[in-house]
Amino acid sequence: MLSMKTRSRTALVMPGSFAAVISAYKKSDSYTSLAPSTKRNYLSVLDLAQREGALGAYNVQTIRPALVQIFLDQLAETPGKQTIARTALCSVERWALVRDRVPYPFMTGTEVVKSDGGHEPWTDDQVQLAEKYARPDLARVITLAVNTGQRGSDVVRMCPSDIEVNHGHPGINVIQKKTGVRLWVPFTPDLIEAMKGWEKKPGPYVLKPNGRPYTRELLSWHWNHERDNNEALAELKAAGLVLHGLRATAIVRLRKAGASVMNICDMVGLSEPMVARYSRLADKTERALAAVHFMQRTPREQPKQTLQKVGK
Repeated sequence: MLSMKTRSRTALVMPGSFAAVISAYKKSDSYTSLAPSTKRNYLSVLDLAQREGALGAYNVQTIRPALVQIFLDQLAETPGKQTIARTALCSVERWALVRDRVPYPFMTGTEVVKSDGGHEPWTDDQVQLAEKYARPDLARVITLAVNTGQRGSDVVRMCPSDIEVNHGHPGINVIQKKTGVRLWVPFTPDLIEAMKGWEKKPGPYVLKPNGRPYTRELLSWHWNHERDNNEALAELKAAGLVLHGLRATAIVRLRKAGASVMNICDMVGLSEPMVARYSRLADKTERALAAVHFMQRTPREQPKQTLQKVGK
């Protein structure tokens, strides 16, 4: 059985082993031509897969989807890493198959953790912790993401020149990179207050410490590094929080504030089914609280309310 915990050493790169396939891929043009941030992400999970207790020691005649799925399942507590691992191994498969490095596909049917609504939302306390102690540029990303509900790929492109006031209320124009959808996203009171202290200058609101723009991939890498190495963010590291979870947080907040599904769709740019999936926790919380309030009613109140209901 695969066990990355008990057998963490790198497998010997023996001819015909899966470790040899991974090693060859990492030296190939297919890998070296990737963007630097993608290479870093791939390298971390491929090194993990190459370990003796993971997939590295298996012969290429033995490696199969069932074994790869076990490896992916062991990363279930870190969905972001699990997703990167599957993507990287799919790249290895594509490269290896056409070069006769492996005899048949080994990724068919494999899957990553599928929650019923994307990455888990952050709590308000977790958001406040990150805004207070994260590196300033990343703290600003969190503020923008949690108050607009936009993807990281759109947050890093937001500029002061995108602001538009409608009916006296400020908001920001967004053309979503993933979908091409055009949105005007109204600012929340919290975002309006936060932006009062932001310097107004040309270019994106969020820049890397060296003053250059972020790509979405590089943003994730910087956040993961900050989360995992900043002791003040140890709670967020333990929870494995990723930036995309802030999209869910924004929806949960809007739902709790009483916004309808359609209101949220128009603001965030998601379909009704997706908003319903993301807001599931808010809806469940409200129903749970309603149940508690019902249980806490006194015996005298309950018959009275029942009679009133019947009389109506």
